[in-house]
Amino acid sequence: MELPETVLPRWEFGRGTVQKALLRFFRIAVAAAFNLIILLLLFGLGIEIVRSVWELAPTLVGAAPAWSFRNLVGRTLSLVVLLELLRAFVEYFQFDRIRLHVLLEAAAAFVLRELMLSLFDEKITGINVLIWSVAVVVLVLGRTVALFSPPLPGAAPKRTLPGTQPEEPEEKRPPAS
Repeated sequence: MELPETVLPRWEFGRGTVQKALLRFFRIAVAAAFNLIILLLLFGLGIEIVRSVWELAPTLVGAAPAWSFRNLVGRTLSLVVLLELLRAFVEYFQFDRIRLHVLLEAAAAFVLRELMLSLFDEKITGINVLIWSVAVVVLVLGRTVALFSPPLPGAAPKRTLPGTQPEEPEEKRPPAS
């Protein structure tokens, strides 16, 4: 059986050498971009922690006017959202795929942050509380479903190219003659 013709050019100097080189370059570029993002998130997290402690310290010793409870809650919840985003990036590197339940946790933390800040500002009505609560419930249910339904065991790994077969384990290979 003959393979169908494609419109895309195939640069084969051997067995797809150019595609393999481009794919390797792509993986390196993605890894560099994610490392940069993780460093920036860590830097931002450190700045936010230092800034919060710097502004809160005079209030605790009584040397400055009281820092509003809304600011304390806002800063703390912002740190939680940053931590969840950082965890999502770190887990991407750890498992080499995006884990849906981690992203839904970050989204739930963000929605809860916005809901609580709106409540502290008293700028929210009863129907808005209901809508935000439904959003939180949907995110938590989605996270639960994502947590209890992991990828299928026979699913192809992320790095397998279409049209290529992963290598067979040693015991399944036919003996070389």
